[in-house]
Amino acid sequence: MKIDQQGSEFCITRTVGSALVRNPFASVLGAFGLLLFGFGLATAQVTASGAIGGTIRDNNQAVISNASVTITNKATGTSRTATTNDSGEYKFDLLPAGRYDVKVTASGFGDVAAENVEVLVGKTSTFDVTMNPGVQTANVTVTAGETELVNKEKTDISLNITPRDVQDLPLNGRDLGNLAYLAPGAKPVDAYDPTKRRISVFGVNGSSGRNVNVTVNGIDNKDNTVGGPVMQFPLEAIQEFVISTQRFSAFNGRSEGAAVNVVTKSGGSEYHGSVFYFLRDKKLNASQVKATNQSIKTNPPFNRKIWGGSIGGPLHLPRFGEGGPTHYKTGRKTFFFFSLERQNEATSIPVEADAFAELTLAQSIGARPATVLPTPYKDWRVNARIDHTFNSKHNLFLSYNDQSNIGLNDQATPRVDLTQGNFTKNRLQLANVTLNSALSSRVVNAATVGYQYWNNLIDSENKVPTITFPSGIQFGTNVNVPQQSYQTKYQFKDDLSITRGRHTFRTGFDYVWERKLGGFFEFNPTLEVDFQEKPSQILTRPQGFSTPGIVIGMTATAGNPYFDLPGGAKMFGVYFQDDWKFKRNLTLNLGLRWDKDFNLIGTQAQEKSRTYLELKAINHPVARALPHDDNRDFSPRVGFAWDIKGNGRHIIRGGYGLYFGQTFLNIPLFMIQQINPTIFVSVFSISSAGPGDATADFVPGTGIRLSNWRYGIDPFPTIPPPPTQLPAGSTGRIMDPDYRNPYTQQWNLGYSFQLNSYSVLEFDFTHVLALHESKTVNINPQLRLVANESSARPLSAAFAAAGVPVLGRVDLETSTGRSRYDGLNVTYRRRLQKRFSINATYTLAHALAYNGNSAAFRNRAFDPFDFFGPWELGPTPNDTRHRFSMGGLVSLPAGFEVAPIVQWESARPYTVGYPNLDVLGVGSGRGTSHAVVFNDRRDDLLATFNAFGTTTSLYRNCIRAGQCSFAPFDNRRGQPFFQADVRVTKNFKIKERANLQAIFQVFDLTNRANFGNNFDGNIQDTLGANPTFGKPINFITPNGVTLPHSLSAEIGVRFTF
Repeated sequence: MKIDQQGSEFCITRTVGSALVRNPFASVLGAFGLLLFGFGLATAQVTASGAIGGTIRDNNQAVISNASVTITNKATGTSRTATTNDSGEYKFDLLPAGRYDVKVTASGFGDVAAENVEVLVGKTSTFDVTMNPGVQTANVTVTAGETELVNKEKTDISLNITPRDVQDLPLNGRDLGNLAYLAPGAKPVDAYDPTKRRISVFGVNGSSGRNVNVTVNGIDNKDNTVGGPVMQFPLEAIQEFVISTQRFSAFNGRSEGAAVNVVTKSGGSEYHGSVFYFLRDKKLNASQVKATNQSIKTNPPFNRKIWGGSIGGPLHLPRFGEGGPTHYKTGRKTFFFFSLERQNEATSIPVEADAFAELTLAQSIGARPATVLPTPYKDWRVNARIDHTFNSKHNLFLSYNDQSNIGLNDQATPRVDLTQGNFTKNRLQLANVTLNSALSSRVVNAATVGYQYWNNLIDSENKVPTITFPSGIQFGTNVNVPQQSYQTKYQFKDDLSITRGRHTFRTGFDYVWERKLGGFFEFNPTLEVDFQEKPSQILTRPQGFSTPGIVIGMTATAGNPYFDLPGGAKMFGVYFQDDWKFKRNLTLNLGLRWDKDFNLIGTQAQEKSRTYLELKAINHPVARALPHDDNRDFSPRVGFAWDIKGNGRHIIRGGYGLYFGQTFLNIPLFMIQQINPTIFVSVFSISSAGPGDATADFVPGTGIRLSNWRYGIDPFPTIPPPPTQLPAGSTGRIMDPDYRNPYTQQWNLGYSFQLNSYSVLEFDFTHVLALHESKTVNINPQLRLVANESSARPLSAAFAAAGVPVLGRVDLETSTGRSRYDGLNVTYRRRLQKRFSINATYTLAHALAYNGNSAAFRNRAFDPFDFFGPWELGPTPNDTRHRFSMGGLVSLPAGFEVAPIVQWESARPYTVGYPNLDVLGVGSGRGTSHAVVFNDRRDDLLATFNAFGTTTSLYRNCIRAGQCSFAPFDNRRGQPFFQADVRVTKNFKIKERANLQAIFQVFDLTNRANFGNNFDGNIQDTLGANPTFGKPINFITPNGVTLPHSLSAEIGVRFTF
């Protein structure tokens, strides 16, 4: 922003610039006291703040040194003052996001004042002023809501989500993550874990979303068990946030993907607040198709109510003394903000007709069929914040966030009954205390203590045997429960900013003590009984379910399922950043960060691991040393922004950076389980070919072969006690001693062209090379039958010779994964002008990886002997060559507003192959076998199957003869994705400060069924009367709930004052 003083008239032009714990409060405040004791009185953290800077000139464009610039926060009244340097430049760093009044004074010049200059998180707002000689005062008012289009100091690729975006755009479930889809290169991806089903997960660089690091008020909102974010917040509490998809500065760490920095609202000198209510109902939803049979449409029961509100303002603290209670004079120094949100959802899963019919026939043995399975969900979200100003130099704020929810049956499928139900409970807390200090006009500091708690439990009250039938029909205890994850963190941060000449130096540290990190996973908690036939077939037999041998499988588990990380974990990071205004029109960003994790890879556990001890007994190279946490995670980050003509209209920017991620607990999880006194394993798994099978396994404790065993008549098996050593044939789990944290090298080059005072066109190219990504390698596979006549495992003889149990496969968690991303973003942004605004981005991109996503977890090669073979390389499952996203606002007469979000992308890929055929003969622990193709017909993925069928030896012979080879990974594309959401609002203005909004929102406006790449790639499914190969099998994000499967509408009302 630039302000020119022209006598008594003023012209505004634009330049570039963007701008369950007992007492958490006691924990945070106690730790904060220690921090103050250790560091003394050390303003907002870098990741939760912005800046204002600019140049002061006279009307001849000569710079004015020693001019006084004062900024005042509109909400709290706190002020800071700085003087311009010899180049006429000034800068206020570490400013809380919000609106500011700016006043400029200089000897011999008329004063200049401006109101409502907006500072956005992670952005430097440029505010240049031209002053005229004289004594008059120039009062300039900046129109509220107008933010700068371009930041001439920006070198990364990011998007600021403004307070107006949060308030106006359509958000399904009031989840702010929906807005992330507008960021260049970001796209919706499926929930990668049950704990992420209700979060709008997004991925960048072709990833699955695990490598996104989210901070709230500078404190980690990170899941160290599976990666990604943890907690959700009342939308009324969110002021704004910034999404950095590539090349962010040294302030942010612990992510090789994206960084999201969120700030919450504070109170102010005037009381303000809101009340809202939103309703979605089945009557407002269109019927959705069944993915596998689109002629079938259902509209199951659905009702969701979301209500809540917020209030903020000055806080008058009571004081008691002689003469009765009075109040401290804190109305202008202490402010509060409180928000509450309640979500109450009554939804259900329709049970497929054939499964319901079959389960109805099984009621005599315990099934409880239902046409729909209820999936209710109830969620409380609370935010509270207090800000206090001690004096003009020091202020403090305390923020506390709490979320608790419970849902039922989120592990159920459309082919089960009520006995398969479960409950999911979550309790989450996030708190911080931050002391902001302006130590001088050029030195500011922020000292922060944070606390995070999370406890997730997925369990069932029903503990009975699990009964399965073909085609996924089953009843009894769900095999995915119980499981639990928990973490408790304390975080200590300090950020210091020093402005000296043309340099803004920033440095700081970030220390996290994760006192508790762990949980348990107890799959198959009860006996599993597998029937050979469906109930309708079984009941045609005289003895029905008691037919001898009709049960063809039984499985049972036992042991200690916990994976608590011994000793917890610690994380430390330190950074230095110099934002150097090398010339008036050239800014250099020079940064260096170092991160160190302690025990995140489970070093203290590995030496007790049963697998490690076995490998050490045979002198295997993997057991030569224990893994250790990285010491070399140094991250240089450099960038430049060149204002070509110095007028802020043409900006070239670019840079390079190294970005380290972290290991999350699910990687060493099973290795940690194997250090417990008893080992959680399948204590037996028996099978039979059916009635009369003379080679069938015996049912433990009965002396009866499974082929003769009668359900309901003969005794159930005796479940053996859990083992204290790995049983023969079981799977070993171990971390690679050379394991390293994943990292990416990121390059970017961009150009911004400000078309006029309200619109800009931007081009950004990015290149991302990812190394040391997670990859699971079976180091004891069966020898490939393509090259060998025997399928013996390479380590079996050594295990036997050492007198230790002969293991089956041995899974080595390595950091040998690689991926690459190249993208070109073209963005058009238009500030609200002539009644409409828009933010639109087109991305042309290509993401490649080896048999999985970028930033993959437990990614496996299908050939464990050659996991970088050319057939392993292909586009990532979330790769889209073309993507377009658009958000905007149209302001219509009579108080109406229309706000759309539109997304379109080309088809994502999937792999065509043979999930049920082990073509290589390497056994379990591999990726899906890719299609085998004739070398002279490589594009015909079905030719070999038409010739060889399911006879694996024929495929092997063809490969041996050099006539066949494997098709590459992700060799076919699914369906393009398109979704349009829209929000229509009618505003009723009530006096000066109150407003009532009537809101109507529609999600998936065109009622498009989006299947993405969830298509049947199993070539064997070309057979049968109803072949499903190449057809949809599910929706684009089947495990998430924030992307609708059909048109869904919502009505609401919101009152603000």
